[in-house]
Amino acid sequence: MTVVTNPACISDTPTPTECTPSEEEFDNEYVEEEEEQLTICRDYLYDPPPDAAGLYNNELKSDIVFVAGLGDDQWRFPGHRRVLAATSPVFAAMLKANTTDTITIDYVDRRGFEQLLRYLYCEPTILNSVMSARVTLDAAYKFLCPSLAERCARRLDEMLDAGVALEILRDMRYMCAQLPGAASAPPLHMFENDHASRLLGQCSQWCDSLAHNTLLVIDKEADATLKDERFNELAYEDLGLIVRRETLRVSSEMVIIEALSRWATAMCQRYKKELTSANKRAALGELSYCPRYLLLSPGHELDQALAMELLEPMERALVIARARSLSAPVPVGSAQENLLRHWARERPRMPAALPVFLSERTRPEPEPEMEPSKLCGRKRKPKKIKQPNFAPEDPKKEGCCSCFGDGLLRALICLFD
Repeated sequence: MTVVTNPACISDTPTPTECTPSEEEFDNEYVEEEEEQLTICRDYLYDPPPDAAGLYNNELKSDIVFVAGLGDDQWRFPGHRRVLAATSPVFAAMLKANTTDTITIDYVDRRGFEQLLRYLYCEPTILNSVMSARVTLDAAYKFLCPSLAERCARRLDEMLDAGVALEILRDMRYMCAQLPGAASAPPLHMFENDHASRLLGQCSQWCDSLAHNTLLVIDKEADATLKDERFNELAYEDLGLIVRRETLRVSSEMVIIEALSRWATAMCQRYKKELTSANKRAALGELSYCPRYLLLSPGHELDQALAMELLEPMERALVIARARSLSAPVPVGSAQENLLRHWARERPRMPAALPVFLSERTRPEPEPEMEPSKLCGRKRKPKKIKQPNFAPEDPKKEGCCSCFGDGLLRALICLFD
């Protein structure tokens, strides 16, 4: 069970544990970077009012009521203007603009809103499941609470696999500026508050890091992702985000083709349309061109893929002609030639990038020690310092020069004798 407590509510704890540097973990060259990170961490830690403890779900001292939830699943939460206005600029602007005693929040899941209130009221926040962590991250992002967003991102990164990646991909698309479908402009109050803009940037940073790791997991576990039953429930933008990736490491292109066919069938059933090839192609649009058809074997495998009719009849004829080295049935233009080249391009087998270190799952492996090269030889031993010798010299001991001279003299005597 994962329990998260607001660090600002703990006495004698000025900064979160994750932001406190250790002299053993960092070298001297990263001192300036550590100080900058500490400044960022202190910026988003709020100091709750001294009377905030014990006010969560307290009806006696409540002066505001929130009705939060999506659709018909809305719950009632009592609140306190002074506490919430001091902990979030979004709450401060909301309470300033609304003079009524009840505020409806219909754009946040009630479970995420409940965990957000618990965190702001210094109550333990429990992030046990993917659902609770995901909706809490959404609430923390929308109410600009980077410290809670950080903990949700780290918790989701711990549980990240192929199935979890499909669950969180939809929310990440709306919270990350790097993914398609993100909002093109910040909320209106962001322009009036520099501090709120800084908090929004910090929240986006944690969401972007989680989205980056999510896409890397999808690349690595592409087969499991495409075969998961939750794949059929993806929106069109999320589907395109996955199948358009060049770095999908699938065992065969047939896995992508079958996944697209299942998704198109599910869309036709959802919108009550006939299960015809034309309707499936209309549901997929340009995504039907994403599989690399010419990487399939020209025999039964290619025939099975083309039998799903994700391509137009003429396009299927071009694929068969190119795969079997036959002449094309019609003149091939530049657009068709580009498609054929794309369908024949091999996928890279290496990861697109390294993951961001958010949890033990993404902890970087220690670098191996470098062995000395053959040119350098073995590691040299330190030279021993010669100790001075103060003993008297032996008179019988002769040097090498004297021995050489004596031998040369004897040789001359023998020569001229």
